[in-house]
Amino acid sequence: LVQFGAFIVLCGATHLINLWTFSVYSRTVAIVMATAKVFTAAVSCATALMLVHIIPDLLSVKTRELFLKNKAAELDREMGLIRTQEETGRHVRMLTHEIRSTLDRHIILKTTLVELGRILTLEECALWMPTRTGLELQLSYTLHQQNPVGYTVPIHLPVINQVFNNNGTVKISPNSPVARLRPIAGKHIPGEVVAVRVPLLHLSNFQINDWPELSTKRYALMVLVLPSDSARQWHVHELELVEVVADQVAVALSHAAILEESMRA
Repeated sequence: LVQFGAFIVLCGATHLINLWTFSVYSRTVAIVMATAKVFTAAVSCATALMLVHIIPDLLSVKTRELFLKNKAAELDREMGLIRTQEETGRHVRMLTHEIRSTLDRHIILKTTLVELGRILTLEECALWMPTRTGLELQLSYTLHQQNPVGYTVPIHLPVINQVFNNNGTVKISPNSPVARLRPIAGKHIPGEVVAVRVPLLHLSNFQINDWPELSTKRYALMVLVLPSDSARQWHVHELELVEVVADQVAVALSHAAILEESMRA
């Protein structure tokens, strides 16, 4: 830094001496000019040689700075993920407590839709239940419609098979039959839609010391819709929350069904 400063000062002095020669030019002025240029050249060469050693250090400092910035950003992301997971866990515990505090299937399902709609800020949330024949799914519960119209769709639709054959949540088209829950007026862009299966277990499904076969299982279909005209997308922690809630709903419904069937027996 001192060498660079000296180089700047000597350059300025050289320019001043050049201005001096316009009025007076003598042997003394020429010697002073030459001396200034020699010193300037010497300091310039010394500075250039020093830079050869300094530049790698400067680059390494910049690299370390970039590394620390990336680490700080990664730590912020991890802390955000931890806070999100804690918040998700709190919501799941609260919702689990709500749906397990009753054995009324209607209250369980309606409470689930209401709480999911509030926690995830959904535009719509609906539950399609299998009919008695098992050949169709019927729109049984929705978030915003007090009395669903009982609209039915064939259970063998490709989108339904895709969800039923998957253990987790599945993103489906907003134009699929099970996602068209409300008419969209105007040119609104529909929000992203996910669906998840909810196993429906009954006492008759169980054999002694045996788990029910997959072929005997029946599923309900839960459909969740994000607000339309929104750039919002489903995040991983939200999908995990939906999957956990679907499992908890299945457990609560199985308890209610087992109690109901045991009381009939």
